[in-house]
Amino acid sequence: MWFKNLYLLRLSSDFTITPEELHEALESKPFLGCGNELREASGWVSPFGRNNEQLVLATNGCLLVTLAHQEKMLPASVIREELDTVVADIEEKEARKVSKREKQDLRDDIEFQLLPKAFTRTKKMDAWLDQANGWMIVNSSSNTQGERLTHLLRNTLGSLPVTPPKTEVSPAMLMTQWLADDHTLPAPFTLGEDCELKGQGEEKSVAVFKRHELAADEVQANLAAGKTVSKLGLIWDDKISFILTDELGIRRVRFLDVLADNLKDVDPQSHAEKLDIEFTLMTGEVNKLLNDLLGCFSAAAAEPSA
Repeated sequence: MWFKNLYLLRLSSDFTITPEELHEALESKPFLGCGNELREASGWVSPFGRNNEQLVLATNGCLLVTLAHQEKMLPASVIREELDTVVADIEEKEARKVSKREKQDLRDDIEFQLLPKAFTRTKKMDAWLDQANGWMIVNSSSNTQGERLTHLLRNTLGSLPVTPPKTEVSPAMLMTQWLADDHTLPAPFTLGEDCELKGQGEEKSVAVFKRHELAADEVQANLAAGKTVSKLGLIWDDKISFILTDELGIRRVRFLDVLADNLKDVDPQSHAEKLDIEFTLMTGEVNKLLNDLLGCFSAAAAEPSA
């Protein structure tokens, strides 16, 4: 349930949908799998698990949905090996060269024949819509995967007015400032133990530090050499640790013990109730984190230039 990555999108204030309307729309594109002929297939499943028909979890003003994507595991090397055998047989028996166009047709036939025999791999991906605060958040570190979900949701709903979040100050510039002088990092944020720095010259050198004291001389030396921060480990309010990227992505999210302590006093009577409690807690804390994070960029933009 707990999101490990936050792929952020801004949701237009003009967009409104009720849980009932969203559920009805998702029902039009259920997950059916690849079958025998398709190479891949996507559709909507219940966030509550396999045996539940409810396609939307609505709580705390947020709507949780789950995408299932299945693909056939048919390596190109397997198709190529079979194709080489077929082509060799044709050229030997018919004493002629197989053309490039004929090879492509043979490749397509072979793939069609092998698809029903291929193993499948199914992955699920969650996302929530927060209309009150204007966010759509996907549990993915990959833009490609995040766009797969938003593309299907847009096709499902007919429209989905989302855009990448924008800041007046470059995330790379602000993170570099924070790493150079952690006194400029506004509360309740503190530095974590990971960072990635990129050179600006032709070589584009990269320095990566993991589980490292970020105020150490070797880190500061890379900054002094002109490198800028592309990824920075941060901790918010002693509750959530994460990696912030120069594209305003939030990765490797960890909800720390202080949040787990909040669950000790509750006694959910079912899986659905447990999911509801966890989702309420997660969305509430992440919303506060995002407000504080975006506030850092607004404050930096408002500072007078030297």
